[in-house]
Amino acid sequence: MKHLSLAAFLILAACGSSEDAGGNNSSGPETAGAAIEQTPANLMDDPNNSVVPIRPDDVQRVEQTVSAIPAAFTGRWGMVPNDCDPQRADNKGLLTVAADRLGFYESRAVPGNIRLESPTKLTTDLAFSGEGQTWQQTATLTLMDDGKTLIREAIGGEKGDEQGAQRYSRCPAGAAK
Repeated sequence: MKHLSLAAFLILAACGSSEDAGGNNSSGPETAGAAIEQTPANLMDDPNNSVVPIRPDDVQRVEQTVSAIPAAFTGRWGMVPNDCDPQRADNKGLLTVAADRLGFYESRAVPGNIRLESPTKLTTDLAFSGEGQTWQQTATLTLMDDGKTLIREAIGGEKGDEQGAQRYSRCPAGAAK
């Protein structure tokens, strides 16, 4: 008799309630037999990512076209510490980013079609000029380390030797020319 009572209890428990998580009766055909999964109010509170597969970098995706490079990206960036020294004439790894241009050692680039993918990543079409030449290139700029590191990656262009990624560190505030 004890086993029969336990079996009856398990059967009733498996049937569950006909109410959904909100306390409403669900009698429509679309929910009949469907399991209702509890969703946390903030999906980031689900550390095991068991409710919805979501990557943290996707949460902040913006994907909008902007007319200028955002202020977070602007400033002086050096590949090595000497690039940030305004007294040096050999700072070949210096990159100066302004809202409407990028400045390199012997070339300049004007950004166009700036696509902000997230607060820390943008893609832009660059119109370069330097040393008597002009060329086009598409590149991404990605901020890392709370804005202390900038990665510039050439993802397409007319010059095959311009492909690849370059890593820059933000120059100290006192290193401005």
